[in-house]
Amino acid sequence: MKGYLKVVAGALVGCVVGATVAVQVVKGQAKQAPTPVEGKLSHISFAVADAEKTAKAFGAVFGVPVAPAKDFRDIPWGPRFPGKVMHGRLTSLMINGVSFEFLQPLDGESPWKDYIKNGGDGVHHIGFNVADVTKAREYLESKGGKQTQAFASWASYVDMHGAGLPITFEVTPLQMPANANPASSAKDRK
Repeated sequence: MKGYLKVVAGALVGCVVGATVAVQVVKGQAKQAPTPVEGKLSHISFAVADAEKTAKAFGAVFGVPVAPAKDFRDIPWGPRFPGKVMHGRLTSLMINGVSFEFLQPLDGESPWKDYIKNGGDGVHHIGFNVADVTKAREYLESKGGKQTQAFASWASYVDMHGAGLPITFEVTPLQMPANANPASSAKDRK
């Protein structure tokens, strides 16, 4: 019993010390330097084999309603992949003020299909709204990122693995265009 009490006491002390240190680190964090990626969190997006099933599971855990998924076809990959299009299913929901997207690849090639094939369902990208999408993309590329998608002039995906970050960022404008959805992007190619 003595050993058990030591473990519990050690865990409690560890939690208190950890919480104190974490608070000090966050309190002492400097303000973000002005860069073209300064903006706000837009969404967290998952590439999944079944968008509706995954969204319903999230909805059940967090107690939020789930809208039916929508299919989008002929979404251009972007200017660095001329002529390539993808097809996908999308649904999203709001949890604690954050938008969660669930992207399901359909027939044909897509970055989402490659992502699932290589590592299974998971976080595909984090979206940020920024003042200037082009400047943000160029800035991320200058830090070692590589543009992987740009289905419209107002949306760029930049894979940051080359910069040592295990994530892709999507940058979109602070003020979204009225036609801001993948289905309208075919006519909005860059």
